[in-house]
Amino acid sequence: MELNVDTKTILGMPNFRCAPVAHRLCELGHDIPRKSEEEQAYVINWMLELYEIHGVAWRDAAEALLEQEQGK
Repeated sequence: MELNVDTKTILGMPNFRCAPVAHRLCELGHDIPRKSEEEQAYVINWMLELYEIHGVAWRDAAEALLEQEQGK
């Protein structure tokens, strides 16, 4: 994977920015341990997977997934 603006943004996310995303993902059915390091690792991995699939549109994909209704 290329290190660029998007991947640097994802890899550089501090745990306090990952926590709300992790909590929302848990509401949507993801099984994430409630430990900051685990939440951070999960969210960064999730975002990198979105980047691999969607390229520079990963942010739009993440927002759409986070905004979906619980259980969908």
